Amino acid sequence: MRQDRKLQESPSPAPLTAEEKAVAEEKKAFRERMKALRDAIPQETRAEEDKILTDMILQTPFYAQAKWILTYVSFGSEVDTHALIQRALKDGKRVFVPCVRDKSMDFYEIESKRDLAPGTMGIPEPDPNPAKKFPYELHLSLDRAEECAVFVPGLAFDKSCHRIGYGGGYYDRFLASFRKKMAVGLCYSEQVQENIPCLPTDMTTDIVVTPTGAFF
Repeated sequence: MRQDRKLQESPSPAPLTAEEKAVAEEKKAFRERMKALRDAIPQETRAEEDKILTDMILQTPFYAQAKWILTYVSFGSEVDTHALIQRALKDGKRVFVPCVRDKSMDFYEIESKRDLAPGTMGIPEPDPNPAKKFPYELHLSLDRAEECAVFVPGLAFDKSCHRIGYGGGYYDRFLASFRKKMAVGLCYSEQVQENIPCLPTDMTTDIVVTPTGAFF
């Protein structure tokens, strides 16, 4: 939903410091390298590892405890989430997926994959129906972080759960605004790096799951 034009415009962001500019440039080059690395993983290998990852997630306590699943809808060479979405719906969990509008990202409940249609950059998205928006319009009671699992995409992660996304800052803003959740990064082993460029304001995940194990 677009903001009322009569509302006062938000103040312009503060200019970047020299350090922030340097990190931004480093991130840009890092993203290009990591995107190429992920795209180079053979499709058959990704399919096998996607199944391993999904099976691992389904056996975790945080999946078992989660009443609400918030997850990206995989696209391109990302770790597949379609099987996870189908299983979560079958298990009776409430599933929410993102929709991007005007530089903001919100999650909306779906009842099947038929509720998705190509949206921003061709990525499958739900209808941004305000009645299905997460969480307050649905009057959800989020008493414990473990009750809500958020599956987060990324181009790279390190062993401290730092993350490099796609540069839009959508997940950083969402994770910063919503405390009661278990944030789970999903990636292939090739995407785990010793160090990735980041700033103190960049959000980390609580755990990262790869086909060869998890770290937190």
